[in-house]
Amino acid sequence: MIMTRYIEQLIEDINQSEAFAGERVDRFVNFNDLDSEFVCDDDIDSLGIKLSELFQIDKMFFPERKLLNAEQISLLINAMESLWRAYGLNPVFPPTATDEVKYCQFRDHLDHEVIPVSGKIMDVELCDYIPHHCPFYEWCPLAKEQNECTSKYIVSQ
Repeated sequence: MIMTRYIEQLIEDINQSEAFAGERVDRFVNFNDLDSEFVCDDDIDSLGIKLSELFQIDKMFFPERKLLNAEQISLLINAMESLWRAYGLNPVFPPTATDEVKYCQFRDHLDHEVIPVSGKIMDVELCDYIPHHCPFYEWCPLAKEQNECTSKYIVSQ
């Protein structure tokens, strides 16, 4: 019951962030005077902004996957997909990604940086198949076939 109310409040916070998406992107763009598309890259130094800072919702507020049931994960995924799209980000998952994997990836990417630009939409691939970082290993047949991933991410979440 307590976690249910917490998830409801978190979704309200997500909806609040979504309501101010255009204003926050414009403020960031005007401050940095950038004319590029969203770039999601771990190596961006000072040009980008972490998604958690842009959304103004810290990663720590998103519970670990193991604390959530399937219904709560589904609710959070729907809210986060809508939030990302409001900020001009189109999350792209492999077709085999389960809701648990999607939630873990959304949560993990809050630490990644983007360079927002008003009025543009950028696809963000939420699958990298880098050894020791791929969250899809346990569920993704492609990852197992390619034998490039480990289950470290899933175990640590």
